[in-house]
Amino acid sequence: MRAAPMPRFAPRTILAAAAFAGAGVAAFWPTLGWMAERFEAHDSYYSHGWLIPLASAWLLWQRRDALQHAPRASSWAGLGLLLPALALHIVATWLDVHIASGLALWAALWGLVWTLWGRAVLRIAALPLVFLWFMIPLPGVLLIAASFTMKLWAAAAATQILKLLGLAATQAGSMISVPGITVIVDDVCSGLRSLISLLALAVLWTALMPARHLGQRAVVILAAVPIALVANIVRIVILVLIAAVYGAKAAEGFIHYGSGMVVFLVALAVLAWLTHLLTRKALP
Repeated sequence: MRAAPMPRFAPRTILAAAAFAGAGVAAFWPTLGWMAERFEAHDSYYSHGWLIPLASAWLLWQRRDALQHAPRASSWAGLGLLLPALALHIVATWLDVHIASGLALWAALWGLVWTLWGRAVLRIAALPLVFLWFMIPLPGVLLIAASFTMKLWAAAAATQILKLLGLAATQAGSMISVPGITVIVDDVCSGLRSLISLLALAVLWTALMPARHLGQRAVVILAAVPIALVANIVRIVILVLIAAVYGAKAAEGFIHYGSGMVVFLVALAVLAWLTHLLTRKALP
């Protein structure tokens, strides 16, 4: 018995999508340039931004069979999202509000898929489209405020742990003092970078979990927050201990940045273990 051929996207639909994509790149070129600058900035919280479209494309590839079999019909209803997104982009570009333009680009992608292929395809592509949100840099003011708050929390928690370890540690703002030395918890040690990256990875990994087990997916994503925060606190405690024993210089440079990578990998391993555990339990 011969299998029925898999339905494919019509050539004219692909050409229309390519034309819309080309027009979109041209229209949103300033926004894409702003994103690239934020990705490449020395103190960027979004250095992972270049990887997000690739990961989103991979998520689409994982859904290729469902996309091929999904009923497709262009929908004028999609213009109800696409046109306002383009209008927002025009206004945001005129006012030089980059974050609004970035969100407009994200919304325009949703509207474009809806317009060209309809709700069924949009529903299947929803997670890859949601994942693209992680490449939109948040406003600098918001990032600075979040980083400041997080480093104060991290310094307070690390101070309490150092006291439990028997050190006479005191905290003053983002500074931790132990006998003979004071360590400043700077923005790099706030944990915000690792939190954003770990959240993105958590969302990516939950895409591999059974779709019917939304509870397990939510647990993994929510668990990324405390895992990232605890990992960062452990890093600060380690750096303070190194500085207390070997001097402030020993906790700088390679040790400072290398410890961040090591602790992040440990946090990643914990998140991977949790994902594996929940995925195994979710199997029928």
